[in-house]
Amino acid sequence: MPTRNPTSLTHADCTAWFEHDAIARFVLDPQGCVLRANAKARATIAAGVLGSGGTFICATHRNRAEFDVLVTRLIEGRQPQGRLLLRAGDDAWCLLDLAMTPDAAGRIFATARPAHCMGAEGMEPLRAIFGLTRAEISVLAHLTQGEAPKDIGRKMDMSIHTVRAHLRAICMRMGVKGITGALRLSFQLTN
Repeated sequence: MPTRNPTSLTHADCTAWFEHDAIARFVLDPQGCVLRANAKARATIAAGVLGSGGTFICATHRNRAEFDVLVTRLIEGRQPQGRLLLRAGDDAWCLLDLAMTPDAAGRIFATARPAHCMGAEGMEPLRAIFGLTRAEISVLAHLTQGEAPKDIGRKMDMSIHTVRAHLRAICMRMGVKGITGALRLSFQLTN
């Protein structure tokens, strides 16, 4: 009598896991249309964070071009997976992980999860990698929490000009353009 491999899952097991997973999971086609979404993903779509009219990221979304480039790279086999950072609200960010497998040609597997804000202590690796000062790390930590530069200035008891000088230094040291680039790299390296 054949014995069952304890690590193999039935189709029903996989379907149940997919549907009830706490992470928003999507199956997309190469054009970014949602083929399948679990309960958490459907809630994300209903909240307006991702998806509209069956499309994962609509054509007018500010990250659509970046999404299309990553999907093209995945489909062409130039990379097996990738990550995007999307604005999910006024002070919220969402990390989007995309992957393809050879077993499911033409299908892109996506997960969306909130990018967690980090304090200055959570950014210590960035300080070491990019040579950021403690003040720059503090400014960057406030940015990841969705604070505007003028609010950061008030909280850190410095002028808006000093905050902007720190932001320019952060962007220069990290090799990125603008606040969004600094945030994107920070979230990608620390989440």
